[in-house]
Order: sequence, then C-alpha cells, then structure tokens
Amino acid sequence: MGARNFGGRVQRGKKSLILDRETYRFQRFISDIAGQDTHAHGGEVPRLIEAIATWLRDEAREPGIPGGRAIAGEYARFREDLPAIAAAKHLERDELTFKDLAEIAAEWIVRV
Repeated sequence: MGARNFGGRVQRGKKSLILDRETYRFQRFISDIAGQDTHAHGGEVPRLIEAIATWLRDEAREPGIPGGRAIAGEYARFREDLPAIAAAKHLERDELTFKDLAEIAAEWIVRV
C-alpha cells in the first residue's frame, strides 16, 4: 500500500490481497488497511487457496490459472506425500526449512 500511495507510476499500479482468518479482525490491531477489501478464510487452507487463485485470475487476467479447488486438491496430495518424501531424504517433517520445502515441492511437481 505504501508503494501505491507514495511510489512512482509503476509502483502506483501495484495491487494487494489482504487475507485473515476473520472478516475485519484486522481493525483491532491495524487501521492502516481500513477501506481495503479483505478476504476471510476461517483458518481453512482450501478457502485460503481458493481466495488467492480467484484473486490471481482476476488481477492477472490470465485464464490459465487453475481454480482454487483444483490447486487445493493438489496441495492435499502433496501434504499426503510429504512424510514419505522427507523420510527418503532422512529429514523429519518438523525440521524441514523453507528451502527444503521449496526443493521438495519443485521435485514433486515434476514427478506428478
């Protein structure tokens, strides 16, 4: 929002998506985003994924972006496969770093 309000021409074109567990919960701790369209996901990952996918399709005007339910289904399959993949790499699931997860996800996508 700072880029949009104070940046140059390119920065002013930036868009943002604000997600939270509850609608308007942010008003209790940050007033700077008042007036922005927020999306509540209720703490449910599939709803979160669907909101992001819908926003991306609308903003990117890219018809090739899959629906959120399809992406959520893929994510669920990845989560099911993750313990076995981590074990094969001699890693415990709770010790995976962001880099580990990114590499595992990239490998998983190629295989699937």
